[in-house]
Amino acid sequence: MAKPKRTNNDWMMQRTGLLIVYAWVLLAVGFFVLTAWDPSYLDSSEDYVSILAIIGGPALLIVTKIIETWNQEKGAELQDYEAQASHERDMDAIRVRHQADMERNPHGHQETHEDPSHINMIVNEIESLRDEIDNLRKKK
Repeated sequence: MAKPKRTNNDWMMQRTGLLIVYAWVLLAVGFFVLTAWDPSYLDSSEDYVSILAIIGGPALLIVTKIIETWNQEKGAELQDYEAQASHERDMDAIRVRHQADMERNPHGHQETHEDPSHINMIVNEIESLRDEIDNLRKKK
């Protein structure tokens, strides 16, 4: 399978989005570690919360968009899977019917060994019926 071509939006989302998300996570973890190490940092917690809120807004939008895109891709994969599974079930049903037909008639088609005189009698009967039809048409 060929690798899909990356668009400018993919590149921008990867570069900008990842940086924003990583910065937000690093700041949140850093604030937690700093306050655990030295509780005096709790006095300036409003500054950290403001910074986290400023960066967290775009980070939340990016994470939400990534999850939506992932859900759409998985939905498309499921639809493809359902179509493929339906096709495989149909092919299995055809295969089973074919196998049952082959078991009932293993030599392909049955050859008829009818008496040629019987066939001639049928042909003569058909010709006589045609003659009758022609005679009835002439009388009209």
